[in-house]
This record gives sequence, C-alpha cells and structure tokens, in this order.
Amino acid sequence: MCRHRVFCPGIAPPGVGNRVTPNRFCRLTRPLAASLLTMMILAASVLASGHVLAADSAITGLRIGGVEIDGQRALRVVVETDRPVPAKLTLLADPYRFVVDIPNADWRVADVPKSGNLGAAPATAYRYGRLDAQTGRVVIEMAAPAAPVRRFALPAGDGRGHRLVFDLADKGQTAFQVAAKTLAREGLRGYGDTASPASQQAGTPQTGQPATADSKVSSASPAPPPSRKKWTVFIDAGHGGKDPGAIGKSKTQEKHITLAAATELARQLKATGVINPVLSRSDDRYLKLRQRINLARRQQADVFISLHADAAPSSKARGISVFTLSDTASDKEAEMLARNENRADLIGGPDLAVEDPEAADELLRMFQRESMNQSTYLASTILRHIRDMPGGDKRGHRFAGFAVLKAPDMPSVLVEMGFITNRQDEANLKTAEYRTKLTERLSRAIVAYLVEYGPQE
Repeated sequence: MCRHRVFCPGIAPPGVGNRVTPNRFCRLTRPLAASLLTMMILAASVLASGHVLAADSAITGLRIGGVEIDGQRALRVVVETDRPVPAKLTLLADPYRFVVDIPNADWRVADVPKSGNLGAAPATAYRYGRLDAQTGRVVIEMAAPAAPVRRFALPAGDGRGHRLVFDLADKGQTAFQVAAKTLAREGLRGYGDTASPASQQAGTPQTGQPATADSKVSSASPAPPPSRKKWTVFIDAGHGGKDPGAIGKSKTQEKHITLAAATELARQLKATGVINPVLSRSDDRYLKLRQRINLARRQQADVFISLHADAAPSSKARGISVFTLSDTASDKEAEMLARNENRADLIGGPDLAVEDPEAADELLRMFQRESMNQSTYLASTILRHIRDMPGGDKRGHRFAGFAVLKAPDMPSVLVEMGFITNRQDEANLKTAEYRTKLTERLSRAIVAYLVEYGPQE
C-alpha cells in the first residue's frame, strides 16, 4: 500500500476519498504546467531582447579624448550618468581592452553610434551595449597595454550629468599586468559624486571629444599591438656622486662597489638575449631616490633591482640580504637600514616634491600592493639562487619602508650584497671575481622570475 496517499496516483485507501487515477492526476496538473511554461517563455523573451525592465540608472553620455599626465599623452574615457553609479573595471589582452561595466543601467545615448574607430591613441576602437539584461558595458580597444593611472567622479552640473572619469596611460606590459590583477580582485566599486582635488589637478586635460560620428571616427586602421622582444630590467647602483654611501674598514666607498656590480649585472643580463638592462647611472653621479623610480617607470621596466653594500654597528655582521617594500619593518635592523638609505635624499638638499602626489592616489596604492606581492616572489627567487654564496640565504627575505622601492607598477627589490663594515665581505666585494659570481646568480634569478611571473608574449 502506498504511504503517500493523496499525492500518489493509484487507489486511495478506504475513507480517504475518490480514487486518484493517472489520467485524473494529469488533468489536475496540466493547467499548472501550462502556466509555468508560459511564464518561462516570457522570461526568456525578455532576456533575449536585452530589455531592462527596471533600470536604476541611465548612461546618458560617452566621451573619449586625450589628456596629458606628467608630460605623457594619455587616454581619457568619460561615462556620464543620471546619478552616481558603481562600476567594475577590467583589463584584457589579445587585443588590449579596457572594459567598464555599470550594473542596473540603461543606455540613453541616441546621438552616439554603438561602435566605431578611434583616433585618440592608444585607443583604436570602441563599442558599447549590454553584458546582460541589466548591465551596461563600454569596451575600448587599444593598440598598447594602457592601464588606468587615475579615476575619479565629477558631480552633475552645468547641464551635465554625473561623470566617471578614467585616465589610461601606457606604462608597459608589467604595469598592465599588475593593474589587471588588481582590478580583477577589486570587482564592483562605488564612486563618490565629487572628485578629489588631487585627481582634478593631476594633469592638464585637453578637450575630450564626444564619441559621435563627426568627432571620434578615424579612417586610420588600428595599429597592431607591439610584440614583446625582451624584458626590461632596471638596475639601480645605490648612492653616487656626493653621496658615498657606507664606508668600509679599508675606506672602500659603497658607491663604487654598487656601480661596479651594477655594470657587471647589466653585462650578464644582456648576454641572456632576453633582457634589455638599463642602468640608473653609468658613472659617479648623484640621483635622488624619486629620480631613480621615475627613470625606471619611464623605461617601462619589468623589474627594479637596487644594489647596495650594507653597514652595521658590529663588524661581525656579514652576508647577503634581500629587501622588499613594507609599511612595517620586519625587524629593527631592517628599519634602521631603510632609515639610513632614505636619508640619501637629504645630501642633495631638501626635496620639496618627495611626497609624490601619486603616493596619495587610492588607485596607485592598490597597484602598489600587487607590486609588493610580486616583489616577494622575486625576493624568494633570488634567495634560492644565492644559497652557495658566503652566508647563503641565512639572512632571508626582509622588508621595510625603502623609498627607492616605491614604484607602484613593477616588482622592486633591494639587494644588500654584503656588509662593507665586515673585513671579509669588504674584501670580497672589492674583487671582480666575487662580483661576477654574485651577479651571475642574480641574473639567473631575475630570468627565472620573469619566465614564471613576468609578462609573456
């Protein structure tokens, strides 16, 4: 006997009611099934048509033009809406694309074609439409790996709606890769309806042209993205000029040791055939810490490595140390070393621009966190390759607030090649044979890191 009684077709037990036959069960359920099927067909039709039933906001304008940032030509994308909206940013490659997704938004830009070519480098084309029934999407195709360097919101006024403003510049493949990973983790982000003063003053924007058929369409064919031939490694020889750095027991000056080691490392990296080495200095000259970072960024470096020779109160301290950037020092010795290295700028007089406006920018701070993660991988790779050197990797990976490591868009490490205040380390660092042996291992480590983590093409 069936225990499910009324719900089961078959013969009902005595006293339960009429017999529920299979035919009667079908007659009872057929109208309900038909109603459900009708509802499903209607829902599918709505989704297929892309019609938004109840958009919370409207995208009312799209403008794409040029802007100058620190002397570099950049791309500005302005998305206008009827109210403040959140947005999700995405960077994609093959081809390079910048994507803006705005949820619960309807398109109301009748005067802007849905796609077209662009003459505002590095952009080559644009299109807009829907990611799904509820999400407005803008896609900018680019001929180079441009990534956002600024983003901010402007309030409605003067006949314009609320605006999301994105400035993109080509800082190289590694910067693009860092930005892409950061934005992927960030996801959907809310925007205030006012821009910070720093954001509005950070560049000299040129008139952004509306993306209309008359103003934005270019007859030129999109340029193919440049293919990578070599990685770029920026080698910073610490100190120099009027800044001698640490002084050894036999009066050896750190600035000469670092220049000799940097020159040898550049030679070895160039010999690999896959690295383009760039030196911060090739002679005895003084450079501020910020200058070194700016030189590396201008070269669109994939790796930044700063070479130094350590000093310690105790002459017994020796060995190689690898440092990366952190707001909090790993130990008191690392904190003291960073403080001493950062004082190098004071030798050339006060640097009124040492507090770089970019340092306060929320977007670049995010990118710097990703660069710090990558720097950790680079430091670990270096430590694995120096285990057979005097002292090996015993001093390990350490970190502190080194100003020279604050590039936001490339992995950066500082290698203390030994203690110049230790007689044995000083004697080693003064010999070409030892420097060649050390830089050979640094060269292998850098290539190994780039093969595993660097941008690939």
